Amino acid sequence: MQPRAKDFRFAARTSLSGYWGTALLTSFVGVLLGGTSASFSTSGIFEVINNFYYTMSMPFSFDSTALSVLSQILLNWGLAVFLVGGAIELGIWVFFGRINMGERPPFSALFERFALFGKALGLRLFISLFVFLWSLLFIIPGIVASYKYSLAPQLMAEYPQMGIREAVNRSKQLMSGHKGRLFCLDLSFIGWWFLSALTLGILRLWITPYYFTARAAFYLNRTGRAFGIGGPQQQ
Repeated sequence: MQPRAKDFRFAARTSLSGYWGTALLTSFVGVLLGGTSASFSTSGIFEVINNFYYTMSMPFSFDSTALSVLSQILLNWGLAVFLVGGAIELGIWVFFGRINMGERPPFSALFERFALFGKALGLRLFISLFVFLWSLLFIIPGIVASYKYSLAPQLMAEYPQMGIREAVNRSKQLMSGHKGRLFCLDLSFIGWWFLSALTLGILRLWITPYYFTARAAFYLNRTGRAFGIGGPQQQ
């Protein structure tokens, strides 16, 4: 029987026990530097910009010059994190993959794949482009495509010699027939994300490393290995 979402979450909690501090710091800096998906990083930046422009209609808003400067800074930051975010994303999976295997990686593991900057950026552009093209057909094909390619960054993080096409093709193979399982894992966190919104994002600091560790456990399961300290074993 294949492990379910609750098994991955249990393994994540067990693996993080006693190591939440470093995991929290790593995930916080990783997200800040664009280590999540490109769509998340971009939408987050534009959401902030839209909020700034919304304040222009309010009596106590900033003057237009200051607002324009702030918006430009945010746009430049969005571009910067998109560029470096690919390598940071690989570092995130190096860190949380090792946690699932019983190790206690240092914070510096976040930057271990910076030598792959160009290849990581190429992988991010490749995935972003194809998810976008599939999304032109309809929203659902775009979502399916994002899950199809979802393991490519983790594969490249573990196997630095792996090329972009090889990582993408291998991800497609591993996710064949298993996209629904990863979707269910993501869906199982929806309550936590909702609670995070109610706390103005503060709770997100703890949810993010939990989520990354659960996703890393899923990857280990799909590559035929045990995951989590004391967690369930691959059948």
